[in-house]
Amino acid sequence: MSEDDAIVLGIDLGTTFSAMSIVNDYGKPEIITNADGHPTTPSVVHFYDEDACVVGEEAVKMVVIDPENVVRFIKRHMGEEDFSLEFFGRAYTPQEISALILRKLKEDAEELLGKEVRDVVITVPAYFNSAQRGATAEAGTIAGLNVLSIINEPTAAAIAYGLDRIGGQRKLLVLDLGGGTFDVTCMEISGTKLTTLASDGNAELGGKDWDDRLLNHVAEEFYEKFQLDPRDDAAPYQELYERCLHAKISLSTKDRAMIPVNYRGMRMAAKISRELFEELTADLVQQCEDTANIVLEKAGLQWSELDDVLLVGGSTRMPMIRDLLIKLSSKQPAEGVNPDECVALGASLAGVFRHRPNHPALKSTREKVKKKAKKAAPKPAEPVRKPTGAVIGLASGGHVAKKALEDAQGAGLPDSSDPFDQPTTMSGSARSMMGLDSGSSREEPPEDDFQVSDDDEGAEVDDGEDEGFEGLLDVQIEDATTHPLGIIVLDKQRRERVVELIPEGTKLPYEFRGRFAYAYENMTAVRVEVTEGTGEYRDEVTVIGKVELTGLPPRPRGTPIEVIYSYGVNQILKVQVVDVETGITRTVDIRFQGGLTQQQVAEARQRNSRMDVE
Repeated sequence: MSEDDAIVLGIDLGTTFSAMSIVNDYGKPEIITNADGHPTTPSVVHFYDEDACVVGEEAVKMVVIDPENVVRFIKRHMGEEDFSLEFFGRAYTPQEISALILRKLKEDAEELLGKEVRDVVITVPAYFNSAQRGATAEAGTIAGLNVLSIINEPTAAAIAYGLDRIGGQRKLLVLDLGGGTFDVTCMEISGTKLTTLASDGNAELGGKDWDDRLLNHVAEEFYEKFQLDPRDDAAPYQELYERCLHAKISLSTKDRAMIPVNYRGMRMAAKISRELFEELTADLVQQCEDTANIVLEKAGLQWSELDDVLLVGGSTRMPMIRDLLIKLSSKQPAEGVNPDECVALGASLAGVFRHRPNHPALKSTREKVKKKAKKAAPKPAEPVRKPTGAVIGLASGGHVAKKALEDAQGAGLPDSSDPFDQPTTMSGSARSMMGLDSGSSREEPPEDDFQVSDDDEGAEVDDGEDEGFEGLLDVQIEDATTHPLGIIVLDKQRRERVVELIPEGTKLPYEFRGRFAYAYENMTAVRVEVTEGTGEYRDEVTVIGKVELTGLPPRPRGTPIEVIYSYGVNQILKVQVVDVETGITRTVDIRFQGGLTQQQVAEARQRNSRMDVE
């Protein structure tokens, strides 16, 4: 089987439910059902022996019977290095537990399709950080999968929704409220390009929080009546949770629900109205509203400028969420979007567009795209390069301090015998504190476009209408950073500071080039520390990687060092550190790590392969 014929499985690895999809022979995405014939699989694992577990519906049935050996909501712990759960004397990391879910999906897909599945695209919440994304990729590797890329859930949903709308100009907002995470993303469809304009969210807000509010209300009502709390024992707690979950679902279509409670011989039936439920969770809805407004502000848009609004994730079935979006946008949410399936559908499409550009299934799609987009697609703009120059600072053992290089004089900085006496050109900003000026180079490299082949066999010619559009772009997915990337530096007083090099919301791929310099005399090594997050100090951000340049000849303070950050759509940050005078270079690919070493991932993969997963 050639690479272009190999299946790319799109996986929505959800907090409460997971789904999978492929692009069929006709170029259309379709959901792959699990072994039970259902389109989604509960993200629940029940361990019943040392090396055996059940995943899915059967595991859900054991929640009340054997709660100590059941795992739910593991996605909320992805990226936590010190978190593990023990079953039958063995500790499992979140990656290992998620890998069991992924393995179940893989095996169910292989059984249905009758062929091996190896290549996958897995979705994550848009606001997942590097550790959470890395943990997700590690889970895929442990499950025996080749993770081609990690894609944001709202982006995947927009791809599934926007495929039939390619060729026009539309702006849409995706509100994604799943079982355990919440994201809002604003996107633009322009010709054949889908671009992320802005994202924000909360990786610890989801449908479970609505469940918990309902459960706590009922438990407290029971306690007031009997001075007993069903939350104190695992089995009664799980039983009550399941009843509250079903009541929440019922309240999406009914005005009232009953929640029976039976604990230590005492019984009660709690009456819950939709109005009461909305009162109990009003602050959660407010969080959703605040986030949605923040995203619109980041995108520089007004609600009236949106063409479409999408609801994604099972929790958006709650009327209060739908009503919120209608109130904010004055629009009805888009019809024909299955909130449980659209993310997986978009993931499989992204897999084909990004990783199978010559897949036969794309041929018919390409022709449709060409016809729709030939009049609406804007002419590709010439790449614009911003002025380049010196970014000034001093690098010493991982730090960069403020000074002026001779190169910076050409950017308008006056000469000075003492590098620390140089004035800055952007007073009042964090960048000027570090000595970074407008000479920094922020360049967008040529886009890695997928183009329509000139010699596609069997391509239809629409009476010559496609003449001049043979090089029209194929569908291009342009994501953006959701967390800023920076570097730790030393300022004029030798105090550590964080300087942002790639801001949040930067369209990918993207490259930053900047010059720094020795902070001390006769240095022979330089260390660059790469940061993620917003903050001015080390303890406000996360160091996600380090690059060391060693074996340098001793030279005076002010010797220039060039730092290059290249951030690609594959979620890999390439960091290059260059000693300008000698040309000595060190390049490191910072693949977002989830906390496990390569050896730990390999060992976990071996253990996973030996387990019985049903």
